[in-house]
Amino acid sequence: MKKSFRLGIIDAGSNSIKLKIVETKDGNCSLIDEYKVSARIGDDCFRTGYISGESKEKLFKAFNYIKKIIELNKTDTVKAVGTAVFRHAKNKEEIASEIKQTCGIDLNIISGEEEARLSYLAVSSNFNLNKSNSVIADIGGGSAEITLVERGEILQSYSTPLGCLRLKNDFSKKRPPYNLKIPAMKTFIKNSFKDFPNLFFKKAICTGGTVNNLAAVYCGFNGKKADSRINYVPKSFLKDFIDANKNSSADDIKKIKSADAGRADIIIPAAVILYEMLTYFRLQGFYSFSGGLRSGLLIDELNKKGVFMTAVKKQEKKYETDFPFPMFSEIGKKFNFDEKHAKQVAYLSEKLFYALEESYGISKEYLKYLIAAAMLHDIGNFVSMSKHHKHSLYLIKNIDLAGFSDYEKAIIANIARYHRKSPPKKHHDIYKDIREGDIDAVIKLASILRVVDALDREHKGNIEDIKPEVTDKIITLNPVYKGDILLEVESLETKKDLMEKITGKYVFLNAQ
Repeated sequence: MKKSFRLGIIDAGSNSIKLKIVETKDGNCSLIDEYKVSARIGDDCFRTGYISGESKEKLFKAFNYIKKIIELNKTDTVKAVGTAVFRHAKNKEEIASEIKQTCGIDLNIISGEEEARLSYLAVSSNFNLNKSNSVIADIGGGSAEITLVERGEILQSYSTPLGCLRLKNDFSKKRPPYNLKIPAMKTFIKNSFKDFPNLFFKKAICTGGTVNNLAAVYCGFNGKKADSRINYVPKSFLKDFIDANKNSSADDIKKIKSADAGRADIIIPAAVILYEMLTYFRLQGFYSFSGGLRSGLLIDELNKKGVFMTAVKKQEKKYETDFPFPMFSEIGKKFNFDEKHAKQVAYLSEKLFYALEESYGISKEYLKYLIAAAMLHDIGNFVSMSKHHKHSLYLIKNIDLAGFSDYEKAIIANIARYHRKSPPKKHHDIYKDIREGDIDAVIKLASILRVVDALDREHKGNIEDIKPEVTDKIITLNPVYKGDILLEVESLETKKDLMEKITGKYVFLNAQ
């Protein structure tokens, strides 16, 4: 393989046809060009069983244009896949042959199982799936590939007929509204889940263009800009969205902020699929993930050529715990927080928590509160840098944290409140907010956050990692660091007091 080459990835689906061209050089991968057209070839195919007429014209027009982009960018290798609509089409072999003859592109019609594998490959490269059970759903126009993952390993994959375009054709022959069809649609969806194992799953990660548009609409409703890759969407929003729009026409839905006009007639079926899936798996929300199939196909092809994406390797090693980082990043961005600092403090907090687990005698159940507080401890700066720890206390108590009760938010808020300035005092709110049995744990967790926040005093990540050692008299923090960490050393001296008081041990940063 030459040092530099260009790879084109084509994903031909029921709703749209997408192209991505990347260049790899010296182990790095960069985007060169991309193209997307909403061909909606599934509209006719799921009704007639054939790709023909106007749909066929749109398909070949798109592939001819893609051919020109590929040639213009001097692409070395092209990998094209067709999904559910091609599996459904009775003339799929004829269509694939014509594409080869006219465009010189081999269209590989992949199975639902292969589609699920590629989506899993993309998701596992961006989420830590090793610590709990997860549901991965790739919801397209013609089908939904649902993969059940048990601690990082695929338990089972299912290819279901739950495509949002297919459901639109089956339950609304013309166009929305869907109000009279939603009960029947829900029954059909529930029946598609009846053979799934009844296991406990901690999170759902969903991909697909309409899924991502729903996430964008949710962010728009809340005055936020959708992240380009990952967003968290609570189940409650899906119910509200369905109830508010079940009587709406496609033209009405097009007027909704952030709604994709090309998906206005299929966004309700997508919302119903997601809502029923979350209900079945007893989950309170899902993470949307952009570019699932294409990302998986890209990773798969690069791996075959011996190119392994360094960003993937870096992420896999970082966090030991399973935690909804994307949701907390989304919340933090609303308050203009320093995401890099927040994640570094969260990472180091986890390391110190495990080192002090025996000394502190705290259940691992409290770790999620510490990491949540670490992610959000500085959001009070949005109000004012002065006394921002107190502003963080108020904000965390009053924001929406899906999956956390009001009492759990109070725990997180009080841990964050004590990341700086005075330790807890008897007249502080902590003694009103927190139950007596939890106060000791909250104060201990706050002592960890105080120390770790000092270790990133400059917000530059100079201390990349720590290797704590705990003896009878000393807690030694052995840092893996770069550059000058004098400010971190000095900051620790002012913030280690609470930990030293709790443990009776001397806290020492071994910066040799």
